[in-house]
Amino acid sequence: MSLPVEVIEGIKAGKVILFVGSRFAMEAAEEANLAYPEARDLAKELGWKKPKIAIGAKARPATPSVEEGCALYEQANGRSALVEKLKQLTDPKCGPSAAHKTAAERFPLVFTTCGDELLEAAARENGVPLDVLERGDKIPDPDPARRTLVRLRGSYSRPESLLLTPSDFQSRQLGPEARKQLRTLIRNNVVFFVGYRVDEEEFERLFTELSDAYGGELPRCHLACAQGPIDDYLWQKWVWRGLLLFLSDPGEAMKELGVRP
Repeated sequence: MSLPVEVIEGIKAGKVILFVGSRFAMEAAEEANLAYPEARDLAKELGWKKPKIAIGAKARPATPSVEEGCALYEQANGRSALVEKLKQLTDPKCGPSAAHKTAAERFPLVFTTCGDELLEAAARENGVPLDVLERGDKIPDPDPARRTLVRLRGSYSRPESLLLTPSDFQSRQLGPEARKQLRTLIRNNVVFFVGYRVDEEEFERLFTELSDAYGGELPRCHLACAQGPIDDYLWQKWVWRGLLLFLSDPGEAMKELGVRP
C-alpha cells in the first residue's frame, strides 16, 4: 500500500486536513484484545431492525443505521441511558494506538466523528499541545506550528455535545459561518479520510454534510478505506462522487507516513 502522491505532497506542505473515523478506535481496541462492535452490530444492539420489503421487490439490503438505533434506544430508555450504552460499547478502555499518535503529531488540523478522546490522549503522550474545538467553533487555517482537533459530533466527556440521532443532526446543523470556513478549508487543502468505510452511515453522513457546506460535490478527496474490500456498486458510486479510494486500515495508512509513533 502506498499513500497517494497528492496526500504525501500535501502533508509535506502542511496542507492536509485529516478526518478521523471510528475505525481508529476499533483498531486500538483490537490491538489491546478488547471488543469493539462493527457498525451493523452496534445498530442492532441499539434496537435497529431490518425494514420489511415487499415480496418480489428488488433492492439493495438496507444498511443498519446506528442513528436510527440510537433514536429507538433513546425513546425506550432516555438520553442518559443511551449515552451510557454507547460509551460502554464504543469508548475503548485502552490507550491510543500508533495511528492516533501519528495523527496527533503530524497533522496540523484534524476533524473527528468519534466520541472517544484517544486523540487527546495521544497528543498528551507525545507532548504535543492540542487545541480542542467543538462543532460550530471558529476553525483556524492549518498551522504547521500548532495542532487543532475539531470534534464534529461531540465527546463522551461532554454528553450534551454529542450528536447521535437523526433529530440531533437536524436540530444542530452547521451555521453559515462554519459552512463558509469548511468551504475555504476544503478548497485550499487536500482532504484525507482515514478510519471510515463507504458502506457505513458514519461516512455517508460526514460526506453529505461536507458536500452541503461546500455547496455541491466536493473536489477530489482521498479515503483510506478500512477493514476489507468494497463491492463494485459502492466503489463506483463513490468514485463518481469524486472520492479516490484505496484499501488501508488506520495503522497501515499512518505507518506509511514514515513517522515513528
